[in-house]
Amino acid sequence: MAIANTDITFRKSATVNDTASNGGVMGFASALITNNVAENVWPHIPEAERLAGSTKYRKVFVRIAPATTTKASTVRLFLEKHTPGDDRILLAWAGNLLSSQTDTQDEASGYTRFYGGADLNANAAAGSTSISVTVENAADHIFQNGDLIRISNKTSFNVAIGAEEFVRLASSNAVIWNGNTATLTLAPGTTLANAYTVTEGTRVQSVIEVGEVEPVVDSFVNNGSGTFDSLNYPITGTSKGSVEDTWTLTFEGPGAYTVTGTRVGEVGSGTVASRFAPMNGNAGAPFFIIESLAWTTLSWTPGDTIIFTTHPSAIGVWEKRIVPAGASAIAANSAILVCTLQSA
Repeated sequence: MAIANTDITFRKSATVNDTASNGGVMGFASALITNNVAENVWPHIPEAERLAGSTKYRKVFVRIAPATTTKASTVRLFLEKHTPGDDRILLAWAGNLLSSQTDTQDEASGYTRFYGGADLNANAAAGSTSISVTVENAADHIFQNGDLIRISNKTSFNVAIGAEEFVRLASSNAVIWNGNTATLTLAPGTTLANAYTVTEGTRVQSVIEVGEVEPVVDSFVNNGSGTFDSLNYPITGTSKGSVEDTWTLTFEGPGAYTVTGTRVGEVGSGTVASRFAPMNGNAGAPFFIIESLAWTTLSWTPGDTIIFTTHPSAIGVWEKRIVPAGASAIAANSAILVCTLQSA
């Protein structure tokens, strides 16, 4: 089943503040981010903050949740446009899917690889092997050797009119800076498929390449006296229902058990004779699924446990907002985070 645009949603992290604990795991349904709503991610910048300047972080989760568990491949994230205000927003992430589920601002504040957007600085003809762009601040180093970049003259990412392409930068000497202007050299053998001009508002973005995204179950540990066939009948997650949590299955009798999550709490009881799929009431799908055929030993000792961890079909990405001292006020400031993917 193909993944539709409606299967992709954005959520806040469970903890949102300006301290080291900011971020962490994905919030539940109440953390859903509604598009085109003021302060849906970032709070208003008061005058005192504009005058003094500030650097703050917010974690956003891109949740990919089709009705059936379908793997998303070639997942990419980028900022469609930089903000029209004097502030600037950069993207950063943990570097792999599982680490992105739990990292906090304490960790993110140490990240040094940032992604963002630039404006085309000079017209580029089809067949060009390099382009010139202007960034808000060269010190952010949003373009680096080997980066995948997106070039587009579309008025918005979701319109059909206009040109768009993803190309790779060279693996060495790809970026030459002159102030806030950079000359970007494409990988050998790579040329632009389309022509782009400055007057049509062409933008160039560095792209986060996530790769594949699907629910994951790992860290399986059997502390009991029985046998569970996790090779042929592994515990599986679901795209809509799985969350970041560690689960403990505890036997209360020879074939009966309860399951409790460290974050969610108790989700019900099951037996080795039947399939167990506790529902995530916030999502309308199971947190995970245990097939009855996995129980190769039907007699367990009370107190036996099985522990495992589930990870959602989501990516945690950080937005870093830098407000320079003395920034001007602007009434309609915004940034657009875009996720593109293919159905595997």
